[in-house]
Order: sequence, then C-alpha cells, then structure tokens
Amino acid sequence: MSFGSYDLFVDLSDALSMDQAKVMQHARRLLQYCGFGNVDRRINIVLPKGVESPTGTDWGQSLTAGNQGALTFDRAVEEAAMRKRGLLVITGLLLPANEVLLPLWEALCKDPLFGSAQPRFANALTDEICPFPSLHSLGEPAFTSRQALSLLPEIVITAELLSSCTLLRREVVAAMGASHPFGSVRGALALGLCVARRRGFRNVVSNRAVVSLPADVSASRSTSVQRDQAAAYLALAPAEMTRLLEMYPDHARANMENSRRLPSRLEWLLTAAHPGGSKPRRLLLDCRGMAPVYNGTSQAMVGLLDGLASLKDVQQWHIDVQSGAAAAKFHGLAQRYPMFTHVHGEILGPYAAVLMPNQPWSVETVAELHRSALVVIFNILDTIAWDILYPADDRVESTWQFVAAHADGLAYISSFTQDRFRRRFPVKGTVQERVIHLSLDAEDHTIPEYRGLPPGDFVLLFGNAYEHKDLAPTLQNLSDAFPLQQFVVLGAVASEMPRVKAIASGQTSDEEIHRLIATAKAIVFPSYYEGFGLPVVESLAYGRPVLVRKSVLWDEISAHSRLSGRMIEFDDTVSLVEGLGRVLADLPVAVLPASTALVDAQDSPSWRTCAASSIAFVDHCVERSDISDWLDREEVLKLAKL
Repeated sequence: MSFGSYDLFVDLSDALSMDQAKVMQHARRLLQYCGFGNVDRRINIVLPKGVESPTGTDWGQSLTAGNQGALTFDRAVEEAAMRKRGLLVITGLLLPANEVLLPLWEALCKDPLFGSAQPRFANALTDEICPFPSLHSLGEPAFTSRQALSLLPEIVITAELLSSCTLLRREVVAAMGASHPFGSVRGALALGLCVARRRGFRNVVSNRAVVSLPADVSASRSTSVQRDQAAAYLALAPAEMTRLLEMYPDHARANMENSRRLPSRLEWLLTAAHPGGSKPRRLLLDCRGMAPVYNGTSQAMVGLLDGLASLKDVQQWHIDVQSGAAAAKFHGLAQRYPMFTHVHGEILGPYAAVLMPNQPWSVETVAELHRSALVVIFNILDTIAWDILYPADDRVESTWQFVAAHADGLAYISSFTQDRFRRRFPVKGTVQERVIHLSLDAEDHTIPEYRGLPPGDFVLLFGNAYEHKDLAPTLQNLSDAFPLQQFVVLGAVASEMPRVKAIASGQTSDEEIHRLIATAKAIVFPSYYEGFGLPVVESLAYGRPVLVRKSVLWDEISAHSRLSGRMIEFDDTVSLVEGLGRVLADLPVAVLPASTALVDAQDSPSWRTCAASSIAFVDHCVERSDISDWLDREEVLKLAKL
C-alpha cells in the first residue's frame, strides 16, 4: 500500500447552511486547494438535506442527498475495496491539506494491524489543539498547546474512535461490509470501525498530523473548546448508539479504554508546563502542612513565602498557595501575600509544577499532586518521624520510598537531612536533588526593636513532648545543677518545679517568642535530632549563647552563617552543666567556628535566596522533565489503585 492509493468520501449531511453552489465550491477547494486531485477523482460527497445533486459535472464522482448517507458510504466502501484502495472519510467542512495524509499513511505503515489513522484537530483561530474526548472530567475543558503536542509520542494506539477525519487502510475497507441497519454516515463508520477492531485492527492517532477545524469567531474560549471537540470527535444519535451497543456491547469497553489510554491528563499538564506565547506557568505551593500554630514547619513555610514575595523575577510563574483555611487565617496569608492566589479545599489543576515545602505523609497525597501537576517536588525537612517510629503511621515508609523513586525533585533543608534521607531511602538517579538551606540571615530572624535588648536573668529551654527533644530530663538535670537559676521552658507542659515557667508548645505569639529569645541569658536546645533547628538560628541572630547537643548539623549551620551569637556543643549532662555554668559565669567557653563555608564576603542564605533557589530548582525540574517519568509514576499509582 503506497501513499496516494485512496479514495475520498466527504459527508456534508450536517452542513445545513450550504446550498448547491457552496457544495460545489467546497468540492473544488478539496480538489484544488487541498490537493485531493491526486485521488484519481474517486470522490463521493453526501449532500446536505434539500440540496440536489449537481448535473453536468465531468468529475465522475457520486453526489447523493443526505438522507442516503449510509448507502453512499457503502457504495464508496465497495468501490474502494474493488480497487484495493484505502478510503479517507471526512465529515463536515474540514479542508485538510494533502500533506496531512503523509503522517497518517506513515502511521498505518508502522504495523499491518493498524487499521485506521486519524490526525489531531486545531482551532482555526488560535492553532491550539482540541483535547480528546474523555469520560473522566478534568475540570474546565482546555486546548492543548502546540509545544505540548510536540512533546507527545508520535502516535497513540486506541480502540475505535469516531472522528471527522479518518484514513482507512484497504484491508479494513475490504472487511467492512454493508452498514445496515444504520442510516447515517457516522453510524456506518462506527459500525465499520467496530468490525475492524473485532478482527484485530486498531486505530492510531498521529500527533504529527494536524487539521484545522472550521472557524467560529463568535465562540468564547470555553465554548470554543467544547464546539471544536464536538466537531472533531463525532457523537452518534442516541438511537444509533443504542443499536451499536446491542450489536457490539464491547464498544462501551472500547470507550472506557480510550478514556484510560488517551493522554488527556498528560496533555493537560504538558500545556500547563508549556502554555505557549507569553502565558505564565502555574506553580502550586502545597502548604497544607502548615498548622494554625507557631512551629518550625509553619515558620519555614512563611519564610519561603516571604522570600517569594520579595522576588521580582518570578513573572514567568503564576503562584497558587494551597493551605487549610484555619492556618491561612491564623497566619494571615491572604493579607500578607496578596500577590499570590490563595486556595483551600480540592486542588484545581493543571499546574506545571507543585512544590510541597514539607515531606508527604501518604502516597494518596502524592497521587493527588501527581494528577494535578506535571512535575512534583518535595522539600524534605527531616526523617525524624520514621526513625523514632511512634508519631507516624506505617504509611510513612512506603511514601518516602515512593518519592525517592518517583518524585521529579527532592529538596533538602540541609546536607545533614539529605544524608539521613538517602541512607534510609535510596534515591533513584532520575530524581533531581538539591540542598536549599533555610534562612541563616540575622535580618530574617530578628525583630528590630528587640535587637540589643539587655539579657534577663533566665535561661531559655526549647523543645516539646517528643522524647528526642529530651526536654524534661534536661530541665530536671539543669534544675538540680543550678537550684537558684530561673528557667523558662518553651514547649513544656505545666511544671511544679520552683523557678520554672512552662509555656505550652505552639500557643505563644511569635513576638513573645522573639522577646524571650532576645532577653535570655542563655539558651539550651537539648534535642538529639533536628533537620535544621530554626530556634537555634534565631537565638544566634540575637547574639545569644546557645548550647546544643553535639551533631554534624550544627557544624553545617555554623559554617554557613555569620550570626553574632555563640554556638556551644555538649554531648552529655556533665558537659552541658559545665558549658552553661561557664556561660552564666562569663567564663571562656569553646564555640563552633562560624562562616567557614562562606567565601570572602559571601552572604549567608536568606529567605530571599531560599525562595530564588527553590524557583530555580522548580525551573530546572520542569525543563528536564520527561513525559516517561510522569507516565511511569502514573502506572505505579494505577497498579496501587490510587
């Protein structure tokens, strides 16, 4: 079967606005402008109802009234079968250029059991691509951008799909037979495609062949998508659909398969990543991990938002901030960040990328983000929940294993966190990784009016009820060692110890916490395990001496910062008591060296640089994204029934 061996069949039965002259004009355009003169004048046209067949033409084609559509189709099929030719079936006022047939023909030649081939359809005014029909709603119907189309595979294999332009290979034409009991061309074609599929012939859609649909300048964008979709992908009349399903009940299964196999969601997401023109990409910041309290996670998210708000070079992104309504109100997100769109509840894609500023806790959350964005990036804060086991459920392990293998990007707030995560959850080579430090800039962590306040006479302890924070044992040891010293404990339950003021975790205002840090004589942070330790950074920013349990993390934090406070390590109760005693007595004490990782006058990381690095990482992940990564993730999630 060589290129050019086909007949042409045109169904104009629904073109009710056409008279005989317009029909003949359309036929001439097909022959001359579109180049179909090469089909050796084997042309059959079904006329609109009420339009008489022209006389006196010398083309030799058959022109039949619209109410005889299926009979005319049968005649065209029979004639093409006799000559062992393919058949190009066009419905409506399409004027496909002859060169569109080449990729369709090439698609058929890829496999002897590809029985029919179809192009994609473009809006005549915008040149955007009409989406496939789908039984699954993706929200507001949307066109696919040309750039997104170019990134898709060359062909898509489907079950029978009724479209307004279909090239049938000659073996399918020969197998089709009569169209009884159908009266319309659509019904006859649908029947023929079912017959072909039952005999093993699949349909194939070429993403490299594009036909423009007739223009409708009056349509709005949303109605234009729906109008184009209806013009491109034909629907049977209810009675004919019922009849077809009675004859071929598996046609319903074919429709379900097409909805599952056709890359409608992928095209939707690819267009979000490559919208074309000057349209900005959409980025979702999934801040649903932010609680309506003051804690480290909320502080890190607010800091990131502060940094993004300060950037002037993110015009290529439209940023949506997804959060819980209670947290948004508590932190005043809408008032603080009016430049972003604030959303709650269900995630409404499509997005080019989603960045979750904290690690996910369930694969269900990952699946939700995956189906809303082409690129999915997680910011890993720490692996504490998995290591200590008891605060998290069993889903954490499988979730972090999944993102280590299938996320597009993993950011880490410290190299310490990256090392912990990678040792516990080996990261696949295709996953992009980057360490992006949280702010270590004093300006970001201090309130101007609290800077330089004289120290009080109390020692401040930070922690909470988790055992790795070691708050209660440390408080007991220090109270025993310094019985006359006053202590303020942030994160503790009420204490009956004398000279101890306990403040419950998350219930103190941000300003009060800053005041306590700024006026503490010393600060003790006894935690065994942190991912970054923002309270330590804040304390150093106010110039306070901070005692921390020995950890590689504190070497990293000190090396990347130029903060005025002193970081003093301890590794047991004796060294803690000795260190605090020397601080309280104003005696010399060993401190961790600062700024050793900073070159010359290099600034410490700030919320602004954190945000800029995060956006740069998102850009990198989007630019290097491959549809195979998304498809692999989709397949795994489907197998997990998510």
